[in-house]
Amino acid sequence: MYCNHFFITFISSLLSKVKGLTIKKLMTIIFILTCGMYIIMAYLTLPSFVLMAIYIIMYALNLSTVPMLTMIAMNYINEGIYVNFGLARGIGSASWATSALLFGQVLSFFDTSILSVGYLIFTIITLMILFTLPESQMKEVQNKKEGSVFTVVKNYRIFFFLLVGFCFMFAGATSIGTYLINIVKNLGGDTSLYGVAMFAMAFSELPVMMAVPKLMKKFNSVTLILIASIFYILRNYTIGLAPHLIILIIGMMFQGLSYGLFTGVITYYVTYNLETQDQMAGQTMIGIMTSGIGSTLGNVLGGILQDTIGLDALFMFVYIMTAIGAVVIISCKMISQKG
Repeated sequence: MYCNHFFITFISSLLSKVKGLTIKKLMTIIFILTCGMYIIMAYLTLPSFVLMAIYIIMYALNLSTVPMLTMIAMNYINEGIYVNFGLARGIGSASWATSALLFGQVLSFFDTSILSVGYLIFTIITLMILFTLPESQMKEVQNKKEGSVFTVVKNYRIFFFLLVGFCFMFAGATSIGTYLINIVKNLGGDTSLYGVAMFAMAFSELPVMMAVPKLMKKFNSVTLILIASIFYILRNYTIGLAPHLIILIIGMMFQGLSYGLFTGVITYYVTYNLETQDQMAGQTMIGIMTSGIGSTLGNVLGGILQDTIGLDALFMFVYIMTAIGAVVIISCKMISQKG
């Protein structure tokens, strides 16, 4: 899935290249395409390589909608309309946790094809909500070329290196998330406890993300990101060193103060610190560095280490990635203070 971040960049760039194409129109096209692909995968018998190709395209298309939804909220904020993005993002995490728990129970009684029905229903609801939102009144910046990922890297060095640090820590967190079931079983747990733990972890993001707008009024953005990196260390090291399941769950509950705080602050950072023409590229870059590069590093390298050596090697990888990310962010904080 490493190529996904190139695909995400291409999709986002269509908004500036195709005349008359708005975020709403592009998202509608993407949701229709992904629904069609999901139904095809659910009800048709296809060769494995075709299923893999469809899944990769679906995954990339879904990821590409994240910066678009974010830009809708950020455009409202730029217009002076109050939007608590942290609350909205936190509700999203809570919804993910709830749906994962509910569909896990549903699959005990129905075939997996029921997931495609659920996906279709929730997509229709999403589109209905999307088209009830008022159109943004922001006008395109005249005589200024729409920014790209490369211009963001060149012009906003602190932002870029904050994302580099986030990328390393996200890689460690992704390794834990992907292979968490193995960690739970190694400590004597089962799939039931795994589901409850994932639910609690995702829900822990809600209160923190709700508080992000207020926190940003009292603290510098880079300071908050530094605090999030400290909690990333606590999260990943506590999970890796957990002697039993209670400590493991405590470590997972740091998800809100690590990932939740980081995600909320870095999203607002783009709105308040990047030029208008660079903000879509900035939001896209958050997805590239986390769900693109970070998750690829975590899944591939973490998986290889676990399969060939064992869980101890996976944990050592997590410790190293987390520590590198923290060092990068501490360096950003020091540089920002000098500037």
